Amino acid sequence: MKAGDLLDVFFLSNPFHRGMVEKLILVGTGICGRVFSWTEFSISPFSNILGAVLILLGYAFHWWIEKGHHQAHEESHDIDKIVTTGVYAKIRHPLYLSLIVMNLGIALAFGVLVSFVVALLTIVHWGLTSWREEEALLRSFPDEYGRYKQDIRWRMIPGVF
Repeated sequence: MKAGDLLDVFFLSNPFHRGMVEKLILVGTGICGRVFSWTEFSISPFSNILGAVLILLGYAFHWWIEKGHHQAHEESHDIDKIVTTGVYAKIRHPLYLSLIVMNLGIALAFGVLVSFVVALLTIVHWGLTSWREEEALLRSFPDEYGRYKQDIRWRMIPGVF
């Protein structure tokens, strides 16, 4: 198996499962950090409240986006159409953005440095996932996804990325 194929197996596998593993790791490091008094960055209660708000907003945003994209939790090679309406008319990967917001919220809510580092790694993970997924979608839908990328310039955050 080539390195590129192995990366595709990881980055293009079911995003639901990867997201759940991330949540378990984040919550686990947060709990361990609190129990074992690991280094904290918390500005209590502000960071805890902000974290809780981000978690709720991330979940609400995720739920709202999923309503318009019924294949959101499919592996990339199983997607049979490109969604270009709703939030997808503004950014190409709103679900990944919602996962990042939730992960940052979990890290802030616990206020443990290790959880924050894990959350930062998840930002890199979902950024790389969006890049690999776009390559796969261009192979599956060269004309349609090519036009979509030209029309919708931003992956996750308009004006930034």
